[in-house]
Amino acid sequence: MGRLTETCFTETEKSELQQKIAAGLKTRGVDSVLVVGASNITYLTPGLVFPYIDQALIHPVALFHSFKTDKRILACTFDLSDITEQLGWQGETLVYELTEATPEQSLAAALSGQVSVEDTGATIGYDGDHMTGGQLEAFEQAMGDRALEPVDGTLQELRLLKTDAEARLLEIAGRMGDRGFISALNHAEGAALDTLSYPMWEYGERFRVHAGEFGASGVGNLSVLQGPRGRDLYNPTGTRETFHEGEILRMEYSVHNYGYWSTGARTVFVGTPDAPARKAWAENLALKRVALDALRPGHRACDVHGAVVAAGEELSVDFWHLSDVGHGVGAAEREAPYLAPYDDTELACGMVIVVAVYTRNEKEELIGNKDTYLVTEEGPELLTWYKNWDKLYALHGTSARHG
Repeated sequence: MGRLTETCFTETEKSELQQKIAAGLKTRGVDSVLVVGASNITYLTPGLVFPYIDQALIHPVALFHSFKTDKRILACTFDLSDITEQLGWQGETLVYELTEATPEQSLAAALSGQVSVEDTGATIGYDGDHMTGGQLEAFEQAMGDRALEPVDGTLQELRLLKTDAEARLLEIAGRMGDRGFISALNHAEGAALDTLSYPMWEYGERFRVHAGEFGASGVGNLSVLQGPRGRDLYNPTGTRETFHEGEILRMEYSVHNYGYWSTGARTVFVGTPDAPARKAWAENLALKRVALDALRPGHRACDVHGAVVAAGEELSVDFWHLSDVGHGVGAAEREAPYLAPYDDTELACGMVIVVAVYTRNEKEELIGNKDTYLVTEEGPELLTWYKNWDKLYALHGTSARHG
């Protein structure tokens, strides 16, 4: 528990991660890196979080890091410039103004004036998967004789294996998510079976509020599903819907701790679980255990998915095939490796993976919990350990405890 009191990177841990990243990118022959994706900025800084970059709701942000000079520049507009100070950014913050025809051109022009003469003729790696065509064209025109080369594959490979510090931040994020969820349960209990019942939107809102109170630096996807809505992985939460006794209730959520994510799902039963609910839950646990048995170094990501499919057929369990059975997590909610038929990545110690096995009950509603595991030689180590969810949680009664 003691190590979990350090919720963010120490300066030593930041340096260790940055050295790992620099060494990996230098093998590609690049002299510097220029990224605009939110998760890549978090990963390379490490720990800076700029919300909504990828949704293009704010003006573009970019990080430039020269390996020759160790010059690090974070470029953003004035309305975002306090983020670097609040999060202890040790590099330079470049506030750019919208002086060109487009924000993308304004960002490129501002950065080109700051790249030092030592980088003349250098090769700059960039994250093309996150960059619009307009942004790339603006950088190509602004950077003169500096060649731009995509390094998305190298960044993905580097992000596969977590440092000890990254695993700690992910473990803390998992604890924040579970404590937020338990607090939402506590608010609902005692009211869920009242005549007026309990609104589903408030259940989700209680999660969001309490996740923040327990230290989460952001909440991402959040969906509360019951009845026919529960047949989909995600669905809008009904603003006028309330809890119904005898129903499966599932919450899908994601939270982050300094940009390192926990992607979770928790399934509960409103009232006392009946025999069909207990059977459906037992079937889900059986397939989840199969996935965990296969989550070992040397196995391929697709092998885990194949093991679950085979077990579902053998046990005659209604396994939901429309998604993978898990994925990596880190500076993004969802990243490689993917426990899916198409991913033959070999699992290795140091990977952190969300296991997400969904089955369906007799009403075709999805059932499942998402948990996060660290791949080790001894087997998967549970990082979302705050509460054991192996028994189907019965939502009823009263509670004054907040998690």
